[in-house]
Amino acid sequence: MNPRTQAILISGHGWEIPAFSAHDSLAEGLRAGPAAPHFTPERLLGKKGLRYKERSTLLALCAASKALADAGFGRADTVSLHDDGFGVVVATNTCNLDTVCQAAETIHRQHVNATSAMDLPNASSNVVSAAIAIRFGLRALNLTVCTGASSSLDAIVLAANAIRNGRARRMVVVAVEVDGPAARSLLAGRRLAEGGGLPALLEGAGALVLERTDDANARGARHHGALAGYAYCHADAARSPALDALLTDHASKPCYVAGDSFAAHAVTALHQREGAQRDLGILSGPAYGAGTLYALIHHCEQARAAEPESARGAVVLGGGSWGDRRVGAIVIEAGGVGQ
Repeated sequence: MNPRTQAILISGHGWEIPAFSAHDSLAEGLRAGPAAPHFTPERLLGKKGLRYKERSTLLALCAASKALADAGFGRADTVSLHDDGFGVVVATNTCNLDTVCQAAETIHRQHVNATSAMDLPNASSNVVSAAIAIRFGLRALNLTVCTGASSSLDAIVLAANAIRNGRARRMVVVAVEVDGPAARSLLAGRRLAEGGGLPALLEGAGALVLERTDDANARGARHHGALAGYAYCHADAARSPALDALLTDHASKPCYVAGDSFAAHAVTALHQREGAQRDLGILSGPAYGAGTLYALIHHCEQARAAEPESARGAVVLGGGSWGDRRVGAIVIEAGGVGQ
């Protein structure tokens, strides 16, 4: 079967959100609300290879490990694939911001010789995706996407297109955002400039495994739906025919909102979907670039639990928040039916 004509299936998902660590599902965490963060990566991954890893890398490794195990690629603590057809895309905006700022400050105040040989490798913009690729033996392309509030939506689209174009057979998509002094400083400045309207940042990571239909079927993998279509628009555009058409064509599906402000025509389209809007609260705006991926994981969990609403698939709107002026939507078809 031609890869370009096959559906791209979601065959695994996982998340690591310290504030929800006491819960087995995102739905449970949302009902209970965030608690004191608890994160012990060595319980899942073991201690080997974790020293000097940044918090963003550790969160992402845990989420990716859970997603790969959920997709049937081994236990979460032993996944090692060495697969030339398996790639990774990471969506993150805050990632190693603290390390980069600390290194720059050290060089500015002292000298490059004063920087730490243990910290400098973590200053790479691709440090998280590289760590995932090395840890799990994912030998196809590995990329980092840093595009603001729409970054996890962009990463999912990029990964799906990589599969359709034959660049990979399978992809793990990870979104991770972390708190820290540098991020807090930036947010404090933004809050002052914008009147205090920005939410606090939710720290955590989520991951999805995507693969072609024939590959999933060949290994007897279960799946939680298929990526069917997507569209983007910009807040300055008077109209976006592609996004409007996507929302209209899939008006019967529940619509998750992964962000807290949108282009005018997107808001209008949502208002026309009476009762269809699902706001995930703390998994939405406060998750920054990870919001879209969390919404998809939430839908996958609902599908696994056989919630009636999930049988219709879903539409996820992401972006358009935290000062970003780009918004997009992606469609999930139930039962593996898709583009």
